[in-house]
Amino acid sequence: MASFKRQNISCATCGKTAGIFTCRGCSENFCLPHTNEHREFLEKQMNDIILIHNQLKQAITGQTTEQFHQSLIQQIERWEQQSIDKIRRLADDTRQQLSSIVQDRTENIKEKIAQLTPQLNKARHDGEFFESDIKEWSEKLNKFQQLLTKQQRIKIHHDKNSTPFISKISLHDLSNDNPVQAINETQYETNHDDSIEDEYEDYSNLKEKGEYSSGEHSIRFKIDQYEPNSAILFGIVSKNIFHGTNPYENPTLYGWTGDNVVYRGGDPQLNYRGYKSDIQTGDIFMFTMDCDRELISLTNERTRRKYDLEVDTAKCPFPWQPNVRFLFIRNDY
Repeated sequence: MASFKRQNISCATCGKTAGIFTCRGCSENFCLPHTNEHREFLEKQMNDIILIHNQLKQAITGQTTEQFHQSLIQQIERWEQQSIDKIRRLADDTRQQLSSIVQDRTENIKEKIAQLTPQLNKARHDGEFFESDIKEWSEKLNKFQQLLTKQQRIKIHHDKNSTPFISKISLHDLSNDNPVQAINETQYETNHDDSIEDEYEDYSNLKEKGEYSSGEHSIRFKIDQYEPNSAILFGIVSKNIFHGTNPYENPTLYGWTGDNVVYRGGDPQLNYRGYKSDIQTGDIFMFTMDCDRELISLTNERTRRKYDLEVDTAKCPFPWQPNVRFLFIRNDY
């Protein structure tokens, strides 16, 4: 007679009572009391899943995601407006420079022609003119014509190799540490055409772009040409206070100019702390802005003279913007 040996399977929870029920999910065996307990545990896990599902659904469609999205949109819009303001200020500044140059040259020519007109009228009326007079008047008119022609040689120069003064923005997904495709950036810079040689007047302008609120920053300049009728300025202005074209009318101006003049909060002072401009062609200057110490300094590498200037941030608050300008005017007639 064949014998049958019953296999003894214990409960997975208590290990004592026979496991008479098998869970299809985990394939474990449970006794009757622990079968119900196991099921209640599964019911609790299911309830937690439903709760997380509902919370996630609410987060996606709720206010939190929309607020986060709007916050980023506002940052983009602020960048856009600030960039537009920078472009507009540069355009206004360039327009003012152009108007000033054209007006100065035109008025100069008008004045000289006005001086010549009575001489020509009188000479023609009286008949008192000779070959030498004709030659002199012809040379003067030819020079005036050259001046008028040179005025047409001004052009707007786009320096594609210059450092952009509009910062580039992009989205950065921190979840995978990969940058999203950056928004395209355009570089803007405007200068006069330095390749044009003007026999009578040569306007050149350099205005460093940038804004600083902390740390120490230095800029090195070499003076390629300097004559007694040149004008020069090494200084700073507050970026957010004044946006006029003429830096000497800026109440936030701190810096050094020719003629031994120092500007402190827009106030010109002669020989302040022994300052002497002593500028020559070929000089190299180091201009330093120390935001942490609220100090700017200027060093002439030829004379080894260094001048420090404390900045009152109540008059020239951060951010500071370097304002370095050169103006050379030649009048040979």
